[in-house]
Amino acid sequence: MFQAEARRIERLLYRIARSYLNDDQEAEDAVQDALIKAWEKRKTLRDIHQFKPWMTQILSNRCKDILRKRKRWSFFPLKEETVQVEIPETENAVTEAMKKLKPELRIVMTLHYVDGYSIQEMAEALGIPTGTIKTRMRNARKQLSRTLLIEWEENV
Repeated sequence: MFQAEARRIERLLYRIARSYLNDDQEAEDAVQDALIKAWEKRKTLRDIHQFKPWMTQILSNRCKDILRKRKRWSFFPLKEETVQVEIPETENAVTEAMKKLKPELRIVMTLHYVDGYSIQEMAEALGIPTGTIKTRMRNARKQLSRTLLIEWEENV
C-alpha cells in the first residue's frame, strides 16, 4: 500500500523538492530521504487517504533542513574578480524570475502552471488551506511582474 501511494505521487514529490531546492540532484536526494523517513514512520499514518499531505509535509521539512544547512555553509569569495559567473543563454527571463521567488511561492506556481494542479488539489497535496494557496499565488504573481518589469525596463 505504501509503495503504491508513493509511486502515485512521485512526480508531485519531485516537483515540490525541485521548487524548494532548485537543483535536480538535491531534489532527488530529498525525495529519497523523505520516503525513507516516511517508511520508518509509516505506522504513525492513521488514514491512508491522508498519505499525500503527510508525505508532502515530510518532504517539505526535509527540503527546509537542506536549505538551512546550505545557508550555514555558504561561502563568499574574497576577491570579486576571481569569480566568473556565466548565465546560460537558454534560460529565459521568466525562469530567472521564478528562481528568485521564495520556495513556498515557487512551489505553488510550478504546481499550478507547469503541472496543471488546481488550487484545491494543491491545498490537499501540500496540506495547507486553499486561502493560503491563493495568497501565495497572488504574492508570487506580484513579485514576478515586478521582477520582469524591472528587467524589461533595464533592457529597453
